[in-house]
Amino acid sequence: MSKKKLVNEAAVALFAREMFLKRNASGLSQKEFGDLIGMSAQQIGAVERQERMPTRQFAQLLDEKLGANGHFTELWSATKLLGHRRSLPKYVELERRAQNIRQFQPQVMPALLQTEDYAAEVLRAAFPPKPYSEVDELLAARMARQKVLDRDQSPLVEYVIDEAALRRVVGGPDVMRAQWDQIIERSQEPFVTVQVLPFDQGAHAALEGAFTILGLSPVESVMYLENAEGGQVYSDPQLVLNATGRFNSLMAGASHPQRVRTSWSEKGTGREHARRVPQVLLQRELGRVRGSTGRGQHTRS
Repeated sequence: MSKKKLVNEAAVALFAREMFLKRNASGLSQKEFGDLIGMSAQQIGAVERQERMPTRQFAQLLDEKLGANGHFTELWSATKLLGHRRSLPKYVELERRAQNIRQFQPQVMPALLQTEDYAAEVLRAAFPPKPYSEVDELLAARMARQKVLDRDQSPLVEYVIDEAALRRVVGGPDVMRAQWDQIIERSQEPFVTVQVLPFDQGAHAALEGAFTILGLSPVESVMYLENAEGGQVYSDPQLVLNATGRFNSLMAGASHPQRVRTSWSEKGTGREHARRVPQVLLQRELGRVRGSTGRGQHTRS
């Protein structure tokens, strides 16, 4: 895959536009603006004309010198996401706008809940393999996406994770321990719900794979599906309605993580898994965190 295909042109255009507006509002020429951030006028002009790709360091420099509070770093992250999923930038832009996010993940932890080490292992496992520098950029972009959960007005997020994703040891016991801690920490937040679809549930409504529903407004929602080669955003109301019913069915069949932990301890496979993953992982009870609050009782200030 060529470098050109790794670029989200819409995000690059937005970055250039925001940079131009910031400079123009400050009443600075390209030379004066360049002097402020330690760049040449030619370099500033090239970025504004979209002839030069902004780097992560450049975006961070803009944030620092202009007091932009991470705005340009977040814009930069969207320019580098296309290398992993060809339609992911469009999805990420919608994800940032979403008022609620409902996602089913059968194989891996949800991207917004992944630790940096876990995410790095997932990205390095992709095929065809990517250069280390590209993996680093994709990893930084994925971590930047997680800021959506730290906004003052955080979206309402609901996850159903298949038991397979919890059993799959990605990166080794230490990485999985940290990953569980991350899920537990996020689960304490009032806008995040996590449920587990256990193996003993058998056949279910989403055997075809992962999907995400983004609620953009009270009257507008979209669905996102992906596979190994790419993904697609669907806005057809009937498809979104079908996906919503599918997700509701999964939630009805999903278990409290405490029940899954108990099931593991009763099965030979559970004991084998406990040997591979430190026992502390199985002793972490999301039930202690979520049990007293009740699911689906979130309120938005």
